[in-house]
Amino acid sequence: MFEIVKILYRELHYQIVKRNPLVANNERRFRKQLKTSLNMKRSVGMQSIAFLAFGAMSAMGIAISPEKYVITSLLASLALIPFIFGIYVTAVQSSYVLSLGLFEPLKVLPLRVGALYLSELLSIDLIPSFSIVLPSILVVIVKYPISGILALLWMILGVFIGHTLGLLILTFFGLKVSQRKGRGHSLKNLFKIFALMLYMGVFYVMTYAQNYIRAHSEYLASFMGRYSLAYPFTIASIFEPFKSFLLLAVYSVIFGSLYVVVIRRTWSKIIEPEVISSAQKFSKFRPSKGGSLFALVSKDLRIIFRKTAMLTGFLVPLYFALPQLIMGIQSGNFALSDATALFFTVGFMSTAGADAILKVEGKTLDFLRTLPLKKGTYALSKALSMSTVPSIILLLVLGVTYYFNGIKAVYLLPYALMLPLTSSLIVMLYFFHYKAEEIGISEVNFGHIIVLFIIVGVAYALLGAPLVLLGLLKGLPLSYGIDAILIAVLLYALGVSR
Repeated sequence: MFEIVKILYRELHYQIVKRNPLVANNERRFRKQLKTSLNMKRSVGMQSIAFLAFGAMSAMGIAISPEKYVITSLLASLALIPFIFGIYVTAVQSSYVLSLGLFEPLKVLPLRVGALYLSELLSIDLIPSFSIVLPSILVVIVKYPISGILALLWMILGVFIGHTLGLLILTFFGLKVSQRKGRGHSLKNLFKIFALMLYMGVFYVMTYAQNYIRAHSEYLASFMGRYSLAYPFTIASIFEPFKSFLLLAVYSVIFGSLYVVVIRRTWSKIIEPEVISSAQKFSKFRPSKGGSLFALVSKDLRIIFRKTAMLTGFLVPLYFALPQLIMGIQSGNFALSDATALFFTVGFMSTAGADAILKVEGKTLDFLRTLPLKKGTYALSKALSMSTVPSIILLLVLGVTYYFNGIKAVYLLPYALMLPLTSSLIVMLYFFHYKAEEIGISEVNFGHIIVLFIIVGVAYALLGAPLVLLGLLKGLPLSYGIDAILIAVLLYALGVSR
C-alpha cells in the first residue's frame, strides 16, 4: 500500500515543481528541485528539523517550571497546534490534490477504500507540524515518564482528530459538483461558512463557560473535574493516569469509528461526486466590468467561498481572534489597545493563507497562461484575494470594538484593510520576485511559511513602533503613513505600476 502512496507523493510534488515558474524554465534548477522535492524522507526531514527549533523554545518553559498546573496549561495550548494543522493541511491540501487529478487512475481499479491512500498521502505533510510539540513532550517524559507518554498519546490523537475532521469537511463540503447558481446556493455557502466558524469556536466557548458552570453548580463542577472534557483541555489529565487513559480510550473509539465511516464515504464521493443542479434560465452574455484584476479576484473568491474545505485555510486567524473577543465580551471591557493588538495578530496570522490562495487554480493554471496576463496583475489579484477574508474578520472585530468604545473605534478602520494587504503583498513579492513574466504556482512548504512569518513580523514591528513610542492615538497617523509607503513600495516591486 505504501508503494502507491510514494508514487502519489512523487507525482504530487512533480506537478507542484512543474507549476513553479521560478524553476520550470531553468532545466538545471528544475532537476535539482525535483531531486529534493521527490525525496520524501529528505523533504519531510528538513521541514521537521526547522520545526524542532521552534518547538525547543516552548520546551524551555516546561523544563524550568516546577508546578504541574503550569506544565498542563502549556501543553494544552501546544495541543492546539497539531489539531489545527490536522484540519488545515487535510482540508486545503486534499482539495488541491484532487483538483490535480492524482486519483483519477485509481478510480478504475478494484479498490474498496481508495481514500486510505489520500489519507496516508496527507498524513505525510502532518509530520513536520508534530515536530513542534515533540521537544516539550520529551521534556515531560524525562521529568514525569508516565505523564509524558500520556501527553505524547494525546498529541498523536490531536493530529488524528484534526485529520479526521479535515476529511469530514472535505467529504461534506469539498466533493460536490454544483451546476446551480442563485441566491439559494449563495445562502447555503454562507451557512456552511457560519457552521465552520461555529465549530471552530466551540472549544473556546466551552473553556470560558466552564468557570460560569462551576460558579453556579457544585454538582457539575465535581462531575466535570478540574478541567473540561473537550480536547485539547483533556491533556491536563495526564497527571491522573487512570482518568487520562480512560479519556484517551473514549476519544479513540469515537474518532476511530468516525474515521472509518468518513474514509469510506470520502472514496464513494471521489468516485461519484454529488452533482447539484437545477433548471437554468440562460441569459445574454455580458462581460464584467473592472478589467482583468477584478475578474481574477472575483474568480478566486468564488472558488474559495464555494469550496468550504479550502476556506478553512483562510480562517486560521479566526482561531486567534475568537478567544480575545470572547474574553472581552465576557469581561465587558475591550479597550482600543486590546483591539489594536488583535488587529496586528490577525493581520500577522493571515500569512498562513499563502498556501491556500496559491493552490486555488489547480489545473486551470495552464489556461491562465494562454491569456495576455501580466505577472504583476496576477500577483496583485492573489494579494487582494488573500487579504479579503482576514479583512472581513477584522471588520467583525471592529464591530465589537465599536460596541465597547464608541466612535473611537473608527480610528482603527484603516488597519482592517491595510494590515492584511501588507502581509499579502509581502507574501506575493516573495513568491513572484523572479524576472520572467510567466505566471505560475510556486511551491509552498512549511519552511517558506516560517520565513514569511519572520519577514512579516519585521514589517509589523516597524508599523507598531510608533504606537509603542508615541502612544496609541498619537502613533496611529505615523503608523498609517509608514504602512502606506510600505504598500506603495511593495506594489512597485511587484511591477504593478510599471
